[in-house]
Amino acid sequence: MYLNLTPKQMVRFNRALAVLFSGVGVYGLQSDSLPISPYTCFTLAIACVVQAYYSTEKFVAKAALSNTITATDTSLTVKQVYYQCEKEEILELSRISQLKVADNYLAVILDGNGQGYDFQIKGKAEAITERLIEVLPKALLKNSPIKQV
Repeated sequence: MYLNLTPKQMVRFNRALAVLFSGVGVYGLQSDSLPISPYTCFTLAIACVVQAYYSTEKFVAKAALSNTITATDTSLTVKQVYYQCEKEEILELSRISQLKVADNYLAVILDGNGQGYDFQIKGKAEAITERLIEVLPKALLKNSPIKQV
């Protein structure tokens, strides 16, 4: 089943589920008549709260490809967003030998030795590839092709 909800509706839906699971968990602590553990309900409530945060417009804007993958004439900057903290890596374009892309994933191989960086970036492989083509110089793309894995 696919829900076609706006971000605000998704946040409300997940918050409502969190409240429901919390209530069932509290009820389960009071009575032994539930077929599932109350701790399972509390775990599901926490998962709903996390999903609600991931659905907020603030997080979606922070994790957008236009904000996570940027480049200058000499470097590629990749930001990974984890809840409230951000991890940023700045890579020299001259050292990049290969780029590998998959859904929610980017690998940058440096110096042709198979070692480099793995990034978890929210987005489809095609969208990540388009963003890389948009920001990286054409000469680098010619020498270091983007492979979808």
